[in-house]
Amino acid sequence: MKTSRYLAVLCGLVALALIVAALTTPEVSLPEMAPPVKVAITPPAPVRDAPAARPVVPQPPALLAAPEEIPGEEGPHGEFTTTTDLLKAKLFKTEPELARFDYFREHVLLDSEARKDYEALLADTRMYEQQRRALGSPAEGDASLEASVQRLMRIDYLREALAWRQNPSRESLLSTLEGILLEDSFRPGLPLYARRSMAATRMELYELFADQEPERARALVEAARGTSLEKLLQYIAAHNQRRLAKEQELSLQALARRANALND
Repeated sequence: MKTSRYLAVLCGLVALALIVAALTTPEVSLPEMAPPVKVAITPPAPVRDAPAARPVVPQPPALLAAPEEIPGEEGPHGEFTTTTDLLKAKLFKTEPELARFDYFREHVLLDSEARKDYEALLADTRMYEQQRRALGSPAEGDASLEASVQRLMRIDYLREALAWRQNPSRESLLSTLEGILLEDSFRPGLPLYARRSMAATRMELYELFADQEPERARALVEAARGTSLEKLLQYIAAHNQRRLAKEQELSLQALARRANALND
């Protein structure tokens, strides 16, 4: 009995020793793991609102330059040709003398030879007769810008010829102007636009005539008495007197303002 007890105690002690040994034995350290790699993660950029797409604005059309050619006509023209220039270019094909006049007038600095040619044109009595026939009678066709440009160019020619005091054909020119002013071409049934055009022509020519020859201009009004042109010429003469009075008044006012400015 004792022997078996001792064996049991001995086994118990051995088991206890084994347990104690197991408890006191240092733990087997695990192999050291490499530190985790830190990956820098860039935060996504804040989403910005995309700018609103600008509406497509159509480009403005290029400046309205004149066409290189008159529609239906031949001949080059400048890039900056105006509508009036186009009409004049068309007119000059049938009025070469007016084309020469326009050339000389546009070129201010003329050499001696060109000046002689210009003066010869201003003294050409054949040109006077052409203007008398054209301006003294109703314009053919309907009212148009082309007809107005032609009429104004004819008046400009007579103005330049009259302003040249040394014009050797001056007396013939004055007679031409008198003939236009006294010509009774306001026939019955004439369209209103034609009557207005002829009346406006006479008003402009009378002003030119009166500025150069006031005594002869007044004589024209007397010569028209008893004719169908009496009232028209009286109105034109009165209108011209009002114009001169207004110009004189404005001139005096300008002189007064200048004098006041000098005194201040």
